[in-house]
Amino acid sequence: MQLQKLTIDAPVSSVTLLEDRAQVRRIGKVNLSQGLWRVRVEHVAPVLSDKSLRAEYCGESWESRIDDVRVRRQMLVKEAERPVEFQALHAEFRSLLQFFNNTSEDRQHLESCFERVNTILSKSLQELPVDAIWGQIDPKSWREQLSILFKQLRDLRGEILSSYHTQERLSQQIDDLIARVNALSRPDRIYSAYIEADLAIARSGEYEIAFDYVVPNAMWRPWHQAHLLLEEQSSVSFRMDGCVWQRTGEDWHNIDLVFSTARASLGTEPPLLRDDQLKVQEKSQRIVIEARNQKIQTTGLGTGTTTSSPATPATVEIPGVDDGGEVRNLRSRKKATIPSDGRPYRVPIFSFSSDALVEYILMPEVACQVVLKSEQTNTANLPILAGPVDLVRSTEFVGKTSVGFIAPGEKFALGWGPDAAMRVQRTTKEKKEQDHLTQWNQLTETRTLFLSNIGAEARFIKTIERIPVSELEQVKVEVIAEETTNGVQPDNNGFCTWSFTLEPYSQMSATLVHRISAAPEVQGL
Repeated sequence: MQLQKLTIDAPVSSVTLLEDRAQVRRIGKVNLSQGLWRVRVEHVAPVLSDKSLRAEYCGESWESRIDDVRVRRQMLVKEAERPVEFQALHAEFRSLLQFFNNTSEDRQHLESCFERVNTILSKSLQELPVDAIWGQIDPKSWREQLSILFKQLRDLRGEILSSYHTQERLSQQIDDLIARVNALSRPDRIYSAYIEADLAIARSGEYEIAFDYVVPNAMWRPWHQAHLLLEEQSSVSFRMDGCVWQRTGEDWHNIDLVFSTARASLGTEPPLLRDDQLKVQEKSQRIVIEARNQKIQTTGLGTGTTTSSPATPATVEIPGVDDGGEVRNLRSRKKATIPSDGRPYRVPIFSFSSDALVEYILMPEVACQVVLKSEQTNTANLPILAGPVDLVRSTEFVGKTSVGFIAPGEKFALGWGPDAAMRVQRTTKEKKEQDHLTQWNQLTETRTLFLSNIGAEARFIKTIERIPVSELEQVKVEVIAEETTNGVQPDNNGFCTWSFTLEPYSQMSATLVHRISAAPEVQGL
């Protein structure tokens, strides 16, 4: 039976993006008569994985079958085979390079002439005293000859300088042209590829054939935008986008995008077990202490009422997308077009609006700035994935921050930058002494905060300081309430919280005094 050949149109219909690759699906419709066919799909990504390529009938196949499917590649060697824009850039590059080489040769020739004229001038000046000794004194002739040589030197120096600037300009143009060529560099500029499938058609009719394959050079990451409106009831509009990069060699036009957090390359092998050796040693009589920062492990702000704890949910730093341990497949709200140029393109996935609790927070140990903080709820049916957030306050872009994984219905906080109307200073004083009766060592630390409101509006500020928390009986930490503003006491995690109200153009100060007492055998205080 004679093999018939046909080139069909099978555009990209959908793409599933993973962390470091993408699964592409092409669908084409074609009318085929009974017999053997070899269909061809052109302009596919040259970097596609051969072993991932497969083809199938989408609709009724009428007992027809697909015998084989493969990808063919060929290298674009001839200049005429390359795209038109590349041909124009390469022609311009050759022209600039030829001009640069000619200018370089002219400059070398001018520098050689300059050296020869300079040598002649030097020898002429050396001969003047000799002529004077022999009585051949002719100042007019000397002046004419030397002026000619000096004029030639000045002209040559000017031409050399002009040639140097021309070379610099050409060099910059060549670098810019190379950057443009690199920016347009794609796999399909070097190789051309097409899919070839052998079909055995049992019955004439219209067939819908799907081609699936995996390509590298494509990735996505979550990117968010938060918009805060400060009104009588403040609200936050939150949008989650998928930021897509791809340089596969094929453009994706008007496609359905699926953003997946699946890790296809994640290994599933169990870790190797090793023996743990236990050793016994005598307990030291000395106790050495040291201070360390301990992150408070929480599950977030929860879904109920707002808590006063300043703790934030702990996130694990892992490469890729944090999906909370469960694979997520998120679909874009509309079709998208992603060119193969390696640039980022943001595609909206979902958005929501939520009422926000807005307050001013001061943590002077971290930064002597009063920060505007909002607390809102993820009212969407989908989780917010960890990623950067663009902050828009009213109508102004105020900066960027980041969020962790936020489940549906969970509260989360965003910081909107410092308040320009507030000024904060913090001082710390330490005093060491020893109790003569108990021989315990004592360290008293006094922290003083100075706050100034230079704005025309009152500010209600939530201020948080922390003191050490002891894990040993031989070390005690206590706040001296009599010397501390409002007699504030720490919570279980050592956080001391005040709520201050500063009227316009007012000032105030706050003091926190705590004492660390250590037994005589304790060292490191």
